[in-house]
Amino acid sequence: MRELIEVRLFADEAKRFLPPQIGREEGLSRQVLLELNDPLVERIRQHEQEKRRQDSVVVTYWEIHRKYTQRELKEAKLLWLRVRPFFEPTGEDCGTMYDETTACPKCGFGARQVGPLHLELKRIPKRDIARTLGGEIVVSARLAEQMKTAGIRGYELGPVVSRQGKPTPHWHQLLLPECSVELAPETRVGADFFVPQPDEARCPQGHVAGFTVLSEVHLQRSSVGEADWLCTRQAVGPRMGAFRPLPLLLISQRLYQLLTSLKVKRFDVEVAHLG
Repeated sequence: MRELIEVRLFADEAKRFLPPQIGREEGLSRQVLLELNDPLVERIRQHEQEKRRQDSVVVTYWEIHRKYTQRELKEAKLLWLRVRPFFEPTGEDCGTMYDETTACPKCGFGARQVGPLHLELKRIPKRDIARTLGGEIVVSARLAEQMKTAGIRGYELGPVVSRQGKPTPHWHQLLLPECSVELAPETRVGADFFVPQPDEARCPQGHVAGFTVLSEVHLQRSSVGEADWLCTRQAVGPRMGAFRPLPLLLISQRLYQLLTSLKVKRFDVEVAHLG
């Protein structure tokens, strides 16, 4: 497995401490792609921390990319699945009702969907699986039929309707009845990769682990059942507008092979380690 970090920095600031041949400039920004263990990553960290002390920033964006071999992916019992990109408007924006009385007053996690998922049907991406910015997941009728035929376990299907309540036969909401997989302590969750800072997304009640995942995902083996669709008990992310903290979505090797055989697009997977 290779770990790379994509970083975007203010170009003028980057010139002060990065070699000119590193990365490429686009307008006011310089985009850099480095191995995570490259000494330049630590140099960026030091300069970012110094700028933060001055109430400024150098880094405008960062994202870690993990590249696994085909063998590593095929040998993994579970994989962390991320559907990309999100689409809008969310179900809540389209009239989907949520019972907020069940949500945690500290972090906003735990609101219960009431009734069918309302969406702007024409805005659903033309692929087999998609996710709204609010976290609602839809699957195509094709994928739903294939999962049923393959005996995939651990999910239910709910109806998808238009803003006006007209149902569609082309889409189903993917529902995961129980999110009980426990994150292991080796999973690092925090607010920022470069600068240690208080993670305001973390819930004191334990519902939300933090703002974003910083490391590979590690899970407690004893909490993992035999389902093909699973999710973590702990969510990740802040509650901001229609965006809600979301559990990590996990899939079995059997489901991964099904998605691959069907050539389902627009999702990423990472190996989820069992401890």
